[in-house]
This record gives sequence, structure tokens and C-alpha cells, in this order.
Amino acid sequence: MEERIIEDEGRTIKIKRNALGGIEDATDGALPDGETPEGAHSPEAGSENAEDDVEYAVDFPEEEYDEDMVGLTPSQLKRAQEERERARREAEEARDKLIAEGKKALSSLDYAAAEKSFSQALTYDEECVEALLGVWESRTQGFTDDSPFFIEENAEKFARMPKEVRSFILERVGSRLQDARQGILEEMRPLKAAVEEAREARRGALDANKRYYLVRTAAFGIAAVLLLALVGIFSAFLLRTRGSWPVVGMAVSGGLALVCLIFLVVFLRGLVFALRLSADNEKNEGTEDGRRLALLEGEESCLKLVLEGEGEPVFDEES
Repeated sequence: MEERIIEDEGRTIKIKRNALGGIEDATDGALPDGETPEGAHSPEAGSENAEDDVEYAVDFPEEEYDEDMVGLTPSQLKRAQEERERARREAEEARDKLIAEGKKALSSLDYAAAEKSFSQALTYDEECVEALLGVWESRTQGFTDDSPFFIEENAEKFARMPKEVRSFILERVGSRLQDARQGILEEMRPLKAAVEEAREARRGALDANKRYYLVRTAAFGIAAVLLLALVGIFSAFLLRTRGSWPVVGMAVSGGLALVCLIFLVVFLRGLVFALRLSADNEKNEGTEDGRRLALLEGEESCLKLVLEGEGEPVFDEES
């Protein structure tokens, strides 16, 4: 709010203006009540002007952009839309037909044929709940065979399925899979400790073997380089002296360098083999217990994917 005091020819006029520019109050003894000085705007006029200055923003929804429809005439566009609708109906009919065939095969316990029909139905609609349920019911032979859940590819596909499908299946097999996972974890604990203990025991001997070959490889490598350098030094004196000692020096240095190179190759191969043994020792596949542990870890990771999925778990252990 702005307040001004104007003195004009002995008169004092006190004017208060609001934020809109209109006069909120004017005090002047010479003016009748209710009137405002000439040229001043009343608050009502200011409000009307403010309303006239209001801007309105209108958002129009954008139509879905389709490159295939660009440049078509209205008749061509209508024909293309009709063809799309017809193709969609045909796909739905083919999907429903395959689902019906799969259900018929399930009722006759022909699980292989049922899985084939349901899988073909998914080619028309990847998120069809009925087809997904049919695939897993036939794959697990009526939810009695849990072995498909231990395959990594199947577990990854199962984890990406809709939550309602996973929940429906886990209501029937979740308890068994949870028990299997607990059994695997219990078997893994002592086996993992034994594998790690054996690995640590082998690690000392393997490190000593690695150092053995590393030191000898480095020694013969340095010796070969120095002897080859001597060959070069002796060769520089061939044309500067009449004696035969440069030739003798070159022959001796070259022979010793050749011997060092032979030993260098031998110990280098031993070093490579020692490094490979050390690397294999850090893997579980190096021993029978390690291979068993790797198998259990793979099965446990598959069951974890199945039970917990890629995001929020859908199976409750207490259910």
C-alpha cells in the first residue's frame, strides 16, 4: 500500500493507494464524502482492470503419433484402422483357440502338448494371464514337479511375470520351494566352510610355487638381456682392434644368452601354469566339494528369484 500527502494551495490531501493502483482512501476537507480526486481510480475500477489482465492457459491433449498414418488421406486412414482392428481380432481369436487346445490337453494330462499350445498363445499376447498360468501348470505337470524352477532361464522369466500370475502359482508351490531353499542353505553352510578351509590350505603352497617360478623367470630374463647387451658391446670392437677377443667375447656371451633364453622359456611356462593353478584354486569348480557348492548356489539363486522376484516379494513365508 502506498500513502502520499499532497499539499496544494494550503490544502492537504492524504491519498492511500492499494496494490492495484486504485485509491483506497482519500482525505480532503474540500471534497464531499464518497468522491475521489479527479483522475484517481476507484478500487472497483482497479479490480475490473486487474480482471481484464488475467491470462488463461489451456492445455490441449496431444494425439498419439503414428508414423504409419502420416500422409494418409482420410479414406486411406480409415482403411488402415480397419485393417488393424481386423488383425487384432484375428490375433485374439487365434490366441483363444490355442488356449482352448491347451486346456483340452491339460484335461487329458498331455502336458507337453498343453505347454506347446499355451506357449504359442503367448506369441499373440505376451501378457495373457490365462496363457501364462497354463504354461506353468503344464510345465510343472499340474504344479507337482518343482524342477523347472531350478533352471536359471525359467527362474528369470518367472520373476518378470505379472504379480498376479506369480502369486497364483506360489500359492500352490511356494511352501515347497521355500522348504527346498532352506534345505539348500543348511547344506551350503558347512560345505562352504569346508571348501574355504581347503582353499586356504592350498593357497600357501600355490603361492610358494608361484614365487619359485617368478624369481627364476625374472633372473634368467635379466641375465639374457645383459648377455645380449655384452654381445652388442663386443661387436662394437670388431673393427677397432686386430685381436680375436671381441669374437670370443661375442661367442661366449651369445652362447650364455641362448642358454638363459632356453631356461627363461622353461620357467616362464612354469609360471603361467602356476598362475593358472592359483586362479583355479579361487574357483569352486576346482574340487568335488566346490562343484557341489557351485550347484547349490545356482539352485539357491534360482529359488530366490522365484520366491522374491526382481522387486517386491510376493510370497510370504507365513502364508
